[in-house]
Amino acid sequence: MFKKLMAKFGVGAATVDLQLDAPGFRLGEKVTGVVRIEGGNVEQRISELSAVLLMRVNVRGQEVTRQVQVYPISRQFTVQPKPFVQEIPFSFDMPDGLAMSTPAVQFALQTKLDVEMALDPTDFDRLDILPPERVERVLRAFDRANLRQKADSGKLTPYGQEFAFFPAVDLGIPLKELEVIFFSTPDELRMLVELDLASGFLRREKEYKAEIVVPNELLAAGQEEELSRYLLAKIRDYANNPQAIPYVQLSAYQQGHYGHHGHRGSGMGGMIGGMAAGLLGGMLLGELMSPDEEMASDDAQEEHGSEEEEADFDFGGFDDEL
Repeated sequence: MFKKLMAKFGVGAATVDLQLDAPGFRLGEKVTGVVRIEGGNVEQRISELSAVLLMRVNVRGQEVTRQVQVYPISRQFTVQPKPFVQEIPFSFDMPDGLAMSTPAVQFALQTKLDVEMALDPTDFDRLDILPPERVERVLRAFDRANLRQKADSGKLTPYGQEFAFFPAVDLGIPLKELEVIFFSTPDELRMLVELDLASGFLRREKEYKAEIVVPNELLAAGQEEELSRYLLAKIRDYANNPQAIPYVQLSAYQQGHYGHHGHRGSGMGGMIGGMAAGLLGGMLLGELMSPDEEMASDDAQEEHGSEEEEADFDFGGFDDEL
């Protein structure tokens, strides 16, 4: 009787340990592993075993934790007293629009063992979410072209996960910074980019929005050199002649189109980090990401009679601890 009472308070109760098959999984892959349960001093009835995917984000120096999804693993079973050991395999698909792990965005799995009439054992495990192969090849191509990621690269914005680069050497163009958001489709990889260019006598920075479309044949294995040359050529063209940057409509991405008029895609489902950004913003991000917002070069915007305003995004108020 005393052992049963103590087990209800977690003393001598069953323990749970989630073990991943790999330390990291690519975005879009199945996450697989086993949950190891060891019996305690008494028999215990389990209502549910589940894993909770959590996301922790650093926003302006504040750590914010949000629950992404709950994955049920097993229900209604009994854990016998020690030396009883049971291993339950599991697998689940990552949700579309999740972000990649970076210093600014981290993920963990919280394993919960729902014990009837007792304190629930839990376990925390870090989960590294790696880039899809096509995105990883682009990141490597940027590095090959002497464009290095900044310290805050990979942060979440209202439009998805943004990667920031700077020239490590003089590229012969007025590029100060390049920011990239990836949009994946089956046939190609699209990138919404912002180029910070030094312009005028005082070399003041001016921002231009553009789009780079990378066909799948350049994203195949063995095409690293060609991919790097292609990306650098696009960046050079835009940097040297920003007035000729094609007009890019951001609302097309949000409404299920992408890129220039006439193309159709899968909407925000292909925007890497789009769903993760939505978890942080709620109604605030929904308002900021209105269909009327458009992404275009500064000159194109002036030509269309609109001015670009820099929104001050505040994600504060979520102070849950992992």
